[in-house]
Amino acid sequence: MGNTVVFSVTAGPMKGKAFEFAEHDTFLFGRAEECHCRLPDDGQVSRRHFIVEVNPPDARIKDFGSLNGTHVNGKKIGSREKGETPEQGQQRKSPEVDLKDGDELTVGQSKLAVKIVGAAGKGPLLCSRCGKDAGGEAGGRRDGAFICLACRQSLQIDPAAALLEMLGKDEAKRNAGAGGTPVQQNAEKGAPTVSGYRIGKRLGIGGFGAVYKAERESDGHPVAIKVMLSRVAVDESSRLKFAHEVKLLEALRHGNIVSLISSGSAGGAFYFVMEYCPGGSVADYAAARGGKLSAKAVLPILRQALEGLAYAHAQGVVHRDLKPANILLTGKPESPVAKISDLGLAKNFDKAGFSGMTVTGAYAGTPVFMPKEQITNFKYVKPVTDVWSFGATAYNLLTGLTPRDFPRGCDPMEVVLRGEIIPIRKRDPQIPAPLAEVIEKAILASPKERYQDAAEMLAALGKVAL
Repeated sequence: MGNTVVFSVTAGPMKGKAFEFAEHDTFLFGRAEECHCRLPDDGQVSRRHFIVEVNPPDARIKDFGSLNGTHVNGKKIGSREKGETPEQGQQRKSPEVDLKDGDELTVGQSKLAVKIVGAAGKGPLLCSRCGKDAGGEAGGRRDGAFICLACRQSLQIDPAAALLEMLGKDEAKRNAGAGGTPVQQNAEKGAPTVSGYRIGKRLGIGGFGAVYKAERESDGHPVAIKVMLSRVAVDESSRLKFAHEVKLLEALRHGNIVSLISSGSAGGAFYFVMEYCPGGSVADYAAARGGKLSAKAVLPILRQALEGLAYAHAQGVVHRDLKPANILLTGKPESPVAKISDLGLAKNFDKAGFSGMTVTGAYAGTPVFMPKEQITNFKYVKPVTDVWSFGATAYNLLTGLTPRDFPRGCDPMEVVLRGEIIPIRKRDPQIPAPLAEVIEKAILASPKERYQDAAEMLAALGKVAL
């Protein structure tokens, strides 16, 4: 049996029910309709009481500022202060607790027993970079290659250094006694190389890694190389499954999609060789023009990007992480060509569990381009989820703002679950009504009421005349 986390209801209205997780997912408890464990008639349970992020064998619980709090082994976490409204309680970030096998959760009449089955370890899990025992860290309770938290933090600015070290170690094992490795020797001569590409300057950095400009050694052809560091131990089975999914992405070819040329990995580091887009991202393009774009400037960019996304959806591929930074530009600055970048990478990296905890903890960002169902139906994102994120991207490019407000100090996940979506023309009344109508349909709260995929949204956008 692989890594699993099971919540068994031992008391309360749902006694006998069990919720089992074998992949990265979320578990929402409360009275609201979207909760996975729903108790609509228990007055001690808040509408959205707590969430557990599960990335087996890791599990982390977070109370949503509930009225009565959540008890973990009898100790209360979360809960609102006396006299606070639900809205006030949600302005504060509640504490989070990493769960262990045998823990008990209590809310109102309900008790849930936590059972965690982890992979059988073969001894201490050592960081593949510094060699320290990292088995006690989140993500370290698995077998496989692991880069510890301290090393990941030290490498955050330059994750390619970790990749080169891991590649060098792998090559050294294969060529023991040969007097150095190709990676090391090339690095000593100048720019380090990966898979026949010479790495140059860093172009950008994000939560999982960084992107570098590089050139093909054989002819100097420019490419971009994205390096991502896993936040969990990587076993060979997971590595092979992920590599298989990435190979499918390499087959995607469209004029409005950034081509994925090749990929590889070493230890807990992964790299992806991609088409280079000299115009940067549409986020950079907007920033250079005052933080937002005119409807006339943004409309052709949106149509081109939707062409690429519609092709991907027709191939059964969902992006999952659409945002202005993931739409890249080529061609002339006055008439750029838009291309969707990182297509499917976030989804498959997450599905493999390599992203670690992304809804809770230190790596949980502000999910401004995320629809509600990406939390409530975490594993099963569909094209309609991309439609919301694309609509939010269009909204941002036109206004410089996002569809929801995220007040300082608020719980961002609670805002996603219940936050008001502000009509785009309230942000800027000058946005043409036909364009505003298309964007507002794309970001409706209910997936059933949106365009169901990029092709539907593209057809609607094609009728907009400015």
